[in-house]
Amino acid sequence: MFRTYKNVKTTYSTTQFSDLQEVINYIKDGSRPEVEKIKKLRTLEKGTNEFDKIKELQLPCVLWNFTTNGKRRTEDIIQSTGYIYFDIDDNLDFKFNPEYFTAHWRSVSNTGYGCIVKVSGVNSSNFKEAFKHIAELLSIPFDPKVNSISRVNILSYDPDICYNEYAQTIKCSFLSTDDIADINTENHQSSSNFREFYSYNRNGENVSIRYDNLEERKSQISINYDERGVCDLKDNKLLYSRAIIPKNINNGRRNTILSNIGIMIIALNPELSDGGFIEFIRKVNQTCCRPSMSDSNIMSICKSILDKREIWKLIPNQKKRFFFDPLMELTATLKQSLARIYVNKYRGELKKQSISDSFAGLLSEGRKFKIKDIQEETKASPTTIAKYLPEILMEQYGGDIDHMQPFFNAKKQIQKLLATAA
Repeated sequence: MFRTYKNVKTTYSTTQFSDLQEVINYIKDGSRPEVEKIKKLRTLEKGTNEFDKIKELQLPCVLWNFTTNGKRRTEDIIQSTGYIYFDIDDNLDFKFNPEYFTAHWRSVSNTGYGCIVKVSGVNSSNFKEAFKHIAELLSIPFDPKVNSISRVNILSYDPDICYNEYAQTIKCSFLSTDDIADINTENHQSSSNFREFYSYNRNGENVSIRYDNLEERKSQISINYDERGVCDLKDNKLLYSRAIIPKNINNGRRNTILSNIGIMIIALNPELSDGGFIEFIRKVNQTCCRPSMSDSNIMSICKSILDKREIWKLIPNQKKRFFFDPLMELTATLKQSLARIYVNKYRGELKKQSISDSFAGLLSEGRKFKIKDIQEETKASPTTIAKYLPEILMEQYGGDIDHMQPFFNAKKQIQKLLATAA
């Protein structure tokens, strides 16, 4: 589903395309009422009042990257459409790789292209990383200022639009930034509505309801902070259990979600009394359920959980990669900034290792090979290979051209790479 808007100034949509084929057909359709306006626009100079008036007020546009509830704000995003859109401005010579580009077409000004790439694993938290990753992979020139989740694109006209429904999907799930997003919830309580709400008596002491077992799990491993006050567990993320309480629990899912919350709360708080548990679930129902469930339904849910309370065990449903030295009193903003630096650095290390392994493997085969062979094997962009391969040649081979020349094609190519490293 692709939301459409009256023009680029419109902030709410009441219309949509049901699938990509419908959008493709629309871009090809010369009978659309606005095609004459697009043809006129293409005769005008960019930046003139008439050009801007047509472009900004008289042409419909589409939201390519995400589905929404109709609005264009980031908070109204529902999910990825399965595609990411790119502009290629003022360049009619760009070479499109048909293996990866699902569609490309002339831009509304007829001086460049619009294009889309099929993706998986993209969400609102990793979109910017996915945008940059794909642009580098496919050598797409891009302006980092325009990779907005809610950015719309004018529906251009191109009867010769190129469409390949069988183009490959670029996987982006490895770009997850959940590690960074998690830093905002240092209390690890799922909703502020419940932060100070409940406590219960345990051995004569008033104890707050526990929403996760992070501190307990943290005490079971070794946490070592570096000079910046960061402990990065990288791929060895700490698994822990957490009761997730959505702000809104809609009709049709209330029973299941409340049951899941209840089971986790009992597992995290085995000494919580039956009465305290029932009171807690009632509060969640009143605060989060839309609409609230009847008390008889709430009692039925609570009874089914409490009747089996001895069998409920903690199930790890969360992972945490970063910990920060509490003595350094780092702000949430600084923690996010540091986490992003460490995430990008580690991704670079993994890419470099992949290129190094590929180069060593090709070298050991005793045959001629080129940089494009490394690219095909690693799926790294030419920019990424050009960044890391010179370092690898110097660090691991000491710039020994005589050793590499029989296999790595072109002496000039090697010398150029080594000059870059130097």
